[in-house]
Amino acid sequence: MTISVSNIRDMLADDQEQIVCEYVDTFSCVRTDSDGNAVSLNPDIERFLKRDAVQFAKMKTAVTYLVFDLDDGALLGYFTLAHKPLTIPAQGLSRKIKDKIKRFSSIDENGGSYLVSAFLIAQFGKNYAVDNGERLKGDRLMSVVFDYLTDAQNMVGGTIVYLDCEADAKLIRFYQDQQNFTLFGERISDSDGKRYLQYLKFI
Repeated sequence: MTISVSNIRDMLADDQEQIVCEYVDTFSCVRTDSDGNAVSLNPDIERFLKRDAVQFAKMKTAVTYLVFDLDDGALLGYFTLAHKPLTIPAQGLSRKIKDKIKRFSSIDENGGSYLVSAFLIAQFGKNYAVDNGERLKGDRLMSVVFDYLTDAQNMVGGTIVYLDCEADAKLIRFYQDQQNFTLFGERISDSDGKRYLQYLKFI
């Protein structure tokens, strides 16, 4: 399998918005389990791609990348990147992590936190409409993400990558155990009341 990645801002600049929408419509976060039941894994991932990704790209708020199988043109997944200020509470961080962060952060002595400029993996998801999500593994997709982040780092600098994810056991194993992200906080969503874990990683 040969992977191809398309920045939707580039596609929009080439007057390909209709093509973007056609690909986006093929994306689904509904997986079929071993009993043949449809399981909705993360509606927010699908909703963002179908409702917000194009507008965010036009506004230059965040840029979405579509990941294809070049052999048959199937949309396998996508990710969305942004660059934002991040407040990291010092409490609970290891000495090693603190020493790294101190080198390129502002310190809020009163609040006991660090303020840094960081890359955000705003969205990250596989298309379960293609081979039930099995054709593209999560670690392969994350490897593509970090290829792009490394390129961005080479052009503009930056060292910290962060993301939020639902407090789900499978997601925790993926980000924390398999991808070596470090947990630094959590938040409760104002919109849906869900608990989200906050992870960071150095590049």
